[in-house]
Amino acid sequence: MRRVEFSPHLFLRLVRLAYCHVRPTDDARHEGSYSPDERDDAEEGRNIILKALLATTGSEGWAAKLEMAADPLFAHFRDRVIAVARERAAEEADGVALTEGEVVTLEHYGEAPPSTRDAMFALLRDRLDDIDDLLLRDVSPRELWAGITDERVMRRELARELNNTANQLYTVDQEAVTADEKETDIRLRSTSSSQQATIELKIGEKDRSAFLLRGTIKDQLVMKYMAAEDCRAGCLVITAASARRNWLHPDTGGRLDFPALINFLNEEANKVIVEFGGAIRIMVRGLDLRLRLPTEKQAKSKSSR
Repeated sequence: MRRVEFSPHLFLRLVRLAYCHVRPTDDARHEGSYSPDERDDAEEGRNIILKALLATTGSEGWAAKLEMAADPLFAHFRDRVIAVARERAAEEADGVALTEGEVVTLEHYGEAPPSTRDAMFALLRDRLDDIDDLLLRDVSPRELWAGITDERVMRRELARELNNTANQLYTVDQEAVTADEKETDIRLRSTSSSQQATIELKIGEKDRSAFLLRGTIKDQLVMKYMAAEDCRAGCLVITAASARRNWLHPDTGGRLDFPALINFLNEEANKVIVEFGGAIRIMVRGLDLRLRLPTEKQAKSKSSR
């Protein structure tokens, strides 16, 4: 069911109608052999439309899937929809034809420089995953970074790690100036194209509410730093060094610990992506610098008590 006249947003409308009229809670449960009836046909039709939506590609497909994930009607498999959207974007990025120079880089370093927005975003996600992994190693800078309260110093540390894993795929700029004279925290620039990715860094221990951090996603990261056509990939990175730090949900007033804050902000980021019609790629990442396990001295002290 991939006819040209069926756009991703038309598929989304059809899926919503299908889930309203053929509710999963009312699905038939069969044991052993059975003869399909009208209800079984309706369920099959609903599933076919859903698969067609999840198979859509491009910016419209991305936006439709994120809009679907934000709809309470599909809350029961929201995470799966987001995962599929990311998988599709990664597949599209991998399917881009490489130049001769990029093929040489791929053979030498095992990676190719990003030449599209989605490839730049995938690379940004990969490098931030590498930093998360670094924080779990024996040579982790976790304790050192946890003591940093100046965002300028933390920016340097993060930029150095990103530069160490550049692999000739990108260069790292700190406080690059945009056309509007706005200074970004960190910008990755592809070595084979004009594609760029922006990182906005915030120290979690600063006196910033969840409301202000939510506003940072659109008002600062997107509107100020991602206006250019070749700079449509970005990330808000927030650090946390204190185990007792928490935030108030700006809508419900409930308390948010650090993981809950990051989840809340990513939900808001998905709404912004939908608002911009899927033309941008943004995410929120948390760098958890809190002590993972007690030291041997602390453990012995607790045991003796």
